[in-house]
Amino acid sequence: MNPDRRRPPALRRWRDETAIAALLALLAGALAFGGWTWRLDRLVYDSGLSLWRRPAPADIVIVAIDDASIARIGRWPWPRAVHATLLERLAQAHPRAIALDLVLSEPDPDPRQDRLLARALRDAAPVVLPVAWQRLPGAPLSALLPVKPLAGAVSLGTAEAPVDEDGVLRHAFLAAGPPQAIYPHLAATLLQLGGGAIAPGLAVEDAAEHSGGARRDGRFLIRYLGPPGTFERISYVDLLLGRVAPARLAGSYVLIGMTAQGLGDTLATPVNGSHEAMPGIEVLANTLATLRDGDAPRPLTPAAVAAIAVALLAAQLLAFGRGGPRLALPLAVASVPLALGASLLALRAGVWCAPGPYVLASALAYPLWSWRRLERAVAGLDREIARLAAEPLETRLVARPGASDGGDAIGARLQTLHRAGLLVRQARRFLADTLAAMPTAMLVADERMRVVLANPAAAALFEVASADELLGLETLRLLAEFATDPACDWAHAVAALGPEQPGIAVEARLGEVEPGDYVIRVAAVDLQGQRRVLIAIVDIAPVKQAEREREEALAFVSHDLRSPANSIVLLADMNLSGAVHTPVADLLREMRALAARTLALSEAFVRAAHVQYQPLQRSAVAPAAIVDDAVDELRAQALAGGVELRKAIAPRPAEVVVDRLLLLRAVTNLVGNAIRHSPRGAAVEIGTESAGAGWRLTVRDHGRGLSAAQLEQLLGGNTGALVRDARGVGLGLLFVQRVAHRHGGRLTVTAAAGGGSRFALEFPAPER
Repeated sequence: MNPDRRRPPALRRWRDETAIAALLALLAGALAFGGWTWRLDRLVYDSGLSLWRRPAPADIVIVAIDDASIARIGRWPWPRAVHATLLERLAQAHPRAIALDLVLSEPDPDPRQDRLLARALRDAAPVVLPVAWQRLPGAPLSALLPVKPLAGAVSLGTAEAPVDEDGVLRHAFLAAGPPQAIYPHLAATLLQLGGGAIAPGLAVEDAAEHSGGARRDGRFLIRYLGPPGTFERISYVDLLLGRVAPARLAGSYVLIGMTAQGLGDTLATPVNGSHEAMPGIEVLANTLATLRDGDAPRPLTPAAVAAIAVALLAAQLLAFGRGGPRLALPLAVASVPLALGASLLALRAGVWCAPGPYVLASALAYPLWSWRRLERAVAGLDREIARLAAEPLETRLVARPGASDGGDAIGARLQTLHRAGLLVRQARRFLADTLAAMPTAMLVADERMRVVLANPAAAALFEVASADELLGLETLRLLAEFATDPACDWAHAVAALGPEQPGIAVEARLGEVEPGDYVIRVAAVDLQGQRRVLIAIVDIAPVKQAEREREEALAFVSHDLRSPANSIVLLADMNLSGAVHTPVADLLREMRALAARTLALSEAFVRAAHVQYQPLQRSAVAPAAIVDDAVDELRAQALAGGVELRKAIAPRPAEVVVDRLLLLRAVTNLVGNAIRHSPRGAAVEIGTESAGAGWRLTVRDHGRGLSAAQLEQLLGGNTGALVRDARGVGLGLLFVQRVAHRHGGRLTVTAAAGGGSRFALEFPAPER
């Protein structure tokens, strides 16, 4: 067996991603240190310099030997007296320093021309001339210095153009030349002559370079401010003829050089774009501005570039694993433009980070990651097919190459996967149908305790439209809606489920106004290595109701019925033993009263018990008729007790649909109680009134009223008051309360002003 198959999927994925990250890290490091992506890097660098332009400083001015000057003065080269005249003009303007970018290494045929120019150079502001290099056959590299009359009047500086492999000038050196004669850069000499200094923050490489017999020190990138023409240009002939005010050049760095076409002093730069090549004198101006301002881009070392690329690649692979294939492809596509954009933004901030190593390695990240993921998926598919083949009941699912698929191994896998998927779908449908048919609320939760299956009974319990609305909800939050005594820590209870404790059962109540009684059963099962939690919520309200009725019956039998029966037995025993001698007529009357009381209690108990279950015989009746019937039935009792019965009937509703006999019995119970508990001369008021959309039937007495305990007992619970002792509210009020509930209403009792109680039977809107 392949040992890789015994590894867990997470370990295999971690191993593959680690191997891919290591491979891409080696590639990025090799690209960074080898410089193999220099074409892409320099393309991005050039685009950044062209994109992030800056205004040219006003104190750097180019005096251009342009086409107009050539046409006016004559063929090039000009007599040195012409340059002497120009320098005399410049001396009147008092510039900061002058760079005359002309190689004057050969003497003029007329020695007077050299002397004239030398005197003009000494009289002008500090002037710097360039030093060129030449290599004669068989001789070392040597410097081409200005002729002797001129050399003593000027400072010197090198103005070489060290272009890159693609012929573009991107950098310069602070000093260069043969080992025996190192000269500072022409721009550095000019800056020093003008009283300035190289910016301390200039990004300069310390290592020296040796090429072609020359040594170069202090390499730095030139920060080009814009395309050719960015710096201000003054035509040579305009300055020579006095067309430029001297004040314009006062305190400026003046750079004199060739810009005319055909003179050959042009260079390719990163910012040329669609423009012509940049004149060498403007390259010198950009170099001067870079040295003075110190804003040369700071290139990161290959080690730093490699480290950044490795960190980004690791983060990218981690995001692939976390986000999956849907996020991996967009991230892989977006990583390249994001890396290029980040490199351009860093260049604007003054830091140059070559993006090529990361871009090339990132382009390979997604194909490698996707390939390994596909390999793992195929291996996993093979493992599942092998498991299906090992199951006795599932061998018929496995399709082998060579049967109906023409020996196609992939086709066999797909056929087996199709059949297995069909079986899984059927099993899931069977499970869902089974759950849906169960009358008990059922929930199935995953290892994160989120609902993955639910049935309609659960949807009805939690008051949602369908079971699908429960999917994804946190089961612990749903269980927290139930009240338990004592309080149950569901999270701890579910976490404790295991082989030793496969399930738990907890009694709970749900709801605030009319809470229901439930038993919550929770069990944990293992399904293909994944933990599932089964929750069954059983409604035990009927069981609780039966328990309450049993307690009620026991309380009634144990006290109310036993009390008159015990009195009969005691009365008979006392007369038989001779302890008392009650006349026979009196004894029979008293025993008859006790027996009648026992019979009345029994009938009241039977009525109160049966009212909950017997079907209602509804009919249309006027509320006033019910009040009239109750008053007529109890008129004699009221007269005997000296109590006046008063009626107050509202005109609406005219008719209601109720069980007339039950409602009449309830009203007579209320009125009878009111008569018995009212003092002589008092009044009992019976009436009907509107109550919003419904209606209300009220009975008001002037007795001593119910105690707080009796009120709590009467109004507590959903099914009516419980009769626990002789001081309870009585079976009559229990009967009234149950009649109200059967009609969708309720019985309320309040203390009336002036003493007594006010009983109200409240009913919903009359049925039509």
